[in-house]
Amino acid sequence: MLEENRVAFKEWASVVEALAGGEQILILRKGGIHEKGKKFGVAHEEFFLFPTFEHQNLRDLKPKGQKILKKILEGKPSPSVLPIRCYAVVEESFWISDEPTLKRLDPFHIWSWECIKSRYEWGEEKGLFGIIVRIFYLPQTLLLENQKRYGGCRSWVELEKPLITGTLKPVLHEGVFQAKRQEISKAIKNFVTSI
Repeated sequence: MLEENRVAFKEWASVVEALAGGEQILILRKGGIHEKGKKFGVAHEEFFLFPTFEHQNLRDLKPKGQKILKKILEGKPSPSVLPIRCYAVVEESFWISDEPTLKRLDPFHIWSWECIKSRYEWGEEKGLFGIIVRIFYLPQTLLLENQKRYGGCRSWVELEKPLITGTLKPVLHEGVFQAKRQEISKAIKNFVTSI
């Protein structure tokens, strides 16, 4: 694991909370309109989670995700503050090119089917990236200044300065994490392209 890093990955605050709470270990991503070539790539193996509130609404989440979002909105920080409390390490990444495989992943995330299908169909090529991540808590939440250059529909941002990863604590114990990972692997075995 890196001793310090300045790379952050933008994701809905509700999903960051689900990852931080051990509710899911899977990220599904297509790419933002400001991505190079409008395509996403797993450009980094380790990164901080950057919670966002843009484009996020209740109808794009399952009931469990809706409860998470409502709770987050009650304590939503000022837009000028960026709370960083989690670090992610990529364990596996793959490309999902068919809808039945995407359906098999439904138990492993908080997005609604309509939201996921819309992402899957967006762009020139149907499909989504799946990323299995191991999540770690930072010793304390870091409150950074949220800068204009972090805006826009992009997945990756470079923080103003490197952050020390420090003593990280895994959200899930190794055995629990591996059991969840095996469930996902079993659901998609022989149906995805590893990347």
